[in-house]
Amino acid sequence: MDDKLLNKPHKDNSRMIPLTLQGITVAKLKALLPRRTNVAVTEEIVATINRMEEDTGLPQELLEEDLMSYMHLIGNNRGTGMKDLVNAIKFCNLKRNYTNKEAWAIVFPQKYDRLVEANMAIDNHVSMYNKSKLVIAIDTEMLMPVSLQYSGHFHAAVQELYKIGVLGEGGLDAKGNKMTVTPMVKVQALKELVTTTKPLEEQKLSITTTPSDEALSMQQTMSDQVAELVAIQKAKMAAGADIIDAQVIGIDFNELAGSVDE
Repeated sequence: MDDKLLNKPHKDNSRMIPLTLQGITVAKLKALLPRRTNVAVTEEIVATINRMEEDTGLPQELLEEDLMSYMHLIGNNRGTGMKDLVNAIKFCNLKRNYTNKEAWAIVFPQKYDRLVEANMAIDNHVSMYNKSKLVIAIDTEMLMPVSLQYSGHFHAAVQELYKIGVLGEGGLDAKGNKMTVTPMVKVQALKELVTTTKPLEEQKLSITTTPSDEALSMQQTMSDQVAELVAIQKAKMAAGADIIDAQVIGIDFNELAGSVDE
């Protein structure tokens, strides 16, 4: 494997590598198979799983975790066996570091060599496999944000930052003695702790409301009535009425309130 290809920057190449293997056995795989699924699980399959890192150059711990996580897809895709799932997991993970064609060539080296020797088109095979139901299902589940996928580790990480930045703890040395960290390390840990635990900024909500047709109609009616009342008052004053008499609108508010309550 070309380490430069494996480690090249990629927008999807950001996953945490598990620290331990899954200890995969035939019995453990059978226990994770969906109900009423008749899929063969053999020692040969386990051996194939144990060679995933050797075949791809990707961390065995990561591939095994994915395999155990996506066992349910066997029941959702008729005709899918354990070997199909292993190949699809390798392919989907390799696509994070390689082109689809390069990933397919690594997963299916014999098919690739045969097509090359026969001078046959390879892109069609790659495209069809990339659009298969199992590959699409795994790609879809891998779209889950890392922050959600590993949310359980967030609290532990914050605690470790607190121990380093606030308490100055540096873990244990080879003899089991407690170590302390330098002031610079504490400052860096505190900066990271502040950034990680910073409260969410206040979000201002902008809401635009539009009056209903009924409200607009009522408003128009009121405007018309006020305009009519003003016209009447102007006419009274023009006829020589006293200004106080002209301003009397002749509305019984007690009567009006009673009609509204009804």
